[in-house]
Amino acid sequence: MTEEPTLEDRLAVASNLMTYQMAPFVTPISGILDADSGEHVGSGGYIHWRDKRYLLTNEHVAATVQKHSLARKCFDSEDYLRINNPFIAIGAPHDLAISPVDDHWNSVCHSGMAFPDYRFEAKHAPLQAEYLFVMGFTDEKSYFSAIGQMLFTPGTPYLTQEYDEALEPEETRRPIRHPAFDPNYHFALQWHPEATTSTDGKKDSIPLDPHGMSGSLVWNTRIVEFAQRNEPWTPGVARLTGIIWGWDTADRFLFATRIEHVAQFLSEANI
Repeated sequence: MTEEPTLEDRLAVASNLMTYQMAPFVTPISGILDADSGEHVGSGGYIHWRDKRYLLTNEHVAATVQKHSLARKCFDSEDYLRINNPFIAIGAPHDLAISPVDDHWNSVCHSGMAFPDYRFEAKHAPLQAEYLFVMGFTDEKSYFSAIGQMLFTPGTPYLTQEYDEALEPEETRRPIRHPAFDPNYHFALQWHPEATTSTDGKKDSIPLDPHGMSGSLVWNTRIVEFAQRNEPWTPGVARLTGIIWGWDTADRFLFATRIEHVAQFLSEANI
């Protein structure tokens, strides 16, 4: 008799499927220090909004263009592309920025894609205890190779849940103390890298420091929703539900802007 897979086994499979599905939509954002070197600055994602492609990230990530030029990548391409188009941005509490990419989308060979707006959630309102998926890039895993003259930025996929005080055991219940956190605009995700199971079997593939993940896209996987319906789940049903802008490693949180505020910003940006 075949044993039923455990919840951990099912979630590991779901995390891998989400990684394969969402990797083409995301990109590291780097700072060009000079002709021969660069540094990781943040994360971003490609979206398709009203028939045009854009790079979506945080305002505070885009603002680093004041220090040095920025560059982005497309999935499965080694080439970084200089971000020449200006950003349209809005500061806190939204902390969002976009830059058009259509004009240089095919300047290198790649398999990148832009996440379609019809797969945006209308509002961040996942079921209680639903699983959320984050895909971004960290400073900790990024490094510049002088030999290869290339900045390497391996991705960090992360399957987690929204922090819900009502479901949290008393011994781990804690307040959200970040001064910029506003529940009207934001939601908090659980961040427990030390207790995370690596799906590739390598513990060192899990970064302990989330710096660099600003601008990471967050999806509502809808795993719990489909289980409650007793319907088969695939990563194709996942919906974009937010974008990471910060964290509190002491209290073990990641913070994201709710998708309805992302959509409002996009609608009002005159793009």
